[in-house]
Amino acid sequence: MFKKILAILVLLFLTGCSMNIENMTYQNIIESSIEDNIDYSNVNAVGYKYYLPINFNVYKDDVYNQVLTSNNDYYYLNVDVVSYHYKKSMKTMHELDDYVYYTFEKDGKNGYLRITKNNDYFFVELCYNYAIIEVEVEEEDLKYAISRSIIILNSIKYNDLVIEKNIVEDNIETGESKYSIPQPENKSSSKNVLEYIKENDG
Repeated sequence: MFKKILAILVLLFLTGCSMNIENMTYQNIIESSIEDNIDYSNVNAVGYKYYLPINFNVYKDDVYNQVLTSNNDYYYLNVDVVSYHYKKSMKTMHELDDYVYYTFEKDGKNGYLRITKNNDYFFVELCYNYAIIEVEVEEEDLKYAISRSIIILNSIKYNDLVIEKNIVEDNIETGESKYSIPQPENKSSSKNVLEYIKENDG
């Protein structure tokens, strides 16, 4: 009976119902989420699996790049199994125009939250557990986007046998990861990465 109650409480947390994020800072949301060891998953992919919260759907699956949707927003999930295999940290540089920049670490896994403002929208880049989620939302949806994104990233579990087999068979490039999210050719462009992807999709 206790195990059933515990499972229900865990599921409530994973959906965000038990955590009042409106009264929390971005840092508090991340820190409280990564403290939990999420063993439950509902999405299986090549070499990894993860938990997708309620109100999220997989819109596009391109092996290590997936597009998720929630509340009409597109979340771009990039899983870097090469960095995971070689235990290589995923880092970025703090820019002066960052609206928010925050780094964190748990059990040897580094992460960062980077938010930049683009007119009335905010571009969120959240990295943890050898994966990145990028999304552009309005200010009122920032905490929702961060809380759900960190739940997804924290829940990722890797299959070492599958990943090693793909690397040995050269199914995955081991030099520079080919799974990096595309960047605009014109670096001076005012467009952010998500605008660039939407214009050039397909």
